Amino acid sequence: MKRLWLILPVILIVGCSSPEPINYETTLVQRDGVFYTKDTNEPYSGPVFSLYDDGKKKVELTLKDGKVDGLLTGWYENGQKRGEMTYKDGKEDGLHTEWYKNGQKWYEKTYKDGEWDGLFTEWYENGQKREERTYKDGELISSKCWDEAGNEIECY
Repeated sequence: MKRLWLILPVILIVGCSSPEPINYETTLVQRDGVFYTKDTNEPYSGPVFSLYDDGKKKVELTLKDGKVDGLLTGWYENGQKRGEMTYKDGKEDGLHTEWYKNGQKWYEKTYKDGEWDGLFTEWYENGQKREERTYKDGELISSKCWDEAGNEIECY
């Protein structure tokens, strides 16, 4: 009985720990938007990443049943964060933010079940707001645009 109390915590820790992240570019194959293991041909679940040729991180995400699920984060080769987006069952669902290489925010948009839903805001690289659009269930409701100097202009 004493041995069971010694072994049980080890079993729980090992059994509940997350799998180590793997490089999906070298370990998985993608077909029809689903990532599969090369050796078992099963949809993969767990944390994954990809790297630039110099070894710097390019992308980090989690797969569930072979589809992106949760936060996806990407970086430029210079190490600057490129974007963050949230997925649910392979579809964008939540806030999606992208940045220019200089670190200035490029745009923010919100998705619901893969459709634009809510506010979309885009900025020029100089930080001036470029455009605001509002979407509902993927349909454009309203928009407002500015030039690089901040003057309101007609949207295209």
